[in-house]
Amino acid sequence: MGSIEVYDTKLAKWVPYIPDYKKWEEHFKDISKGRVRPDHKGRYIVGSGSRNNVTPKQPKQPKLILVTPVAQAVEMAKSELKREGNVIREGKRKAGPPGIQYEKLRKKNGYTL
Repeated sequence: MGSIEVYDTKLAKWVPYIPDYKKWEEHFKDISKGRVRPDHKGRYIVGSGSRNNVTPKQPKQPKLILVTPVAQAVEMAKSELKREGNVIREGKRKAGPPGIQYEKLRKKNGYTL
C-alpha cells in the first residue's frame, strides 16, 4: 500500500502527506464555535476557521451633544427657515433674459447711457 501524497505548490512537486494533528484539533474547535463555514459544495476546509475568526466590532455610537431646550428650539427654527426659504424660492417665477428687463427699466425711468 502506497503513501498518500499531496502536491506542494511552493515546492512544485508531490510530497508525502503528514497530517498535522494540532491543525485538526483547532478545526474541530472552530466547528464547535461556528467559525467554519462550508464552501459552495458543502465541504468544510480544515484551517478555514481562522480566516473567519473575526473579532466583533463595536457599532459606532452616534455623537450625542447635550443642548438646552432653548438652544434646541433655536436650531429647529433655523432649519425650518432654511427649508421654507427653499420652498418659497422654488415657487418664484423666473424673469426673462436680463437684457430685456434692463431695457424696460431704462425706458421707464428715463436712464441713458
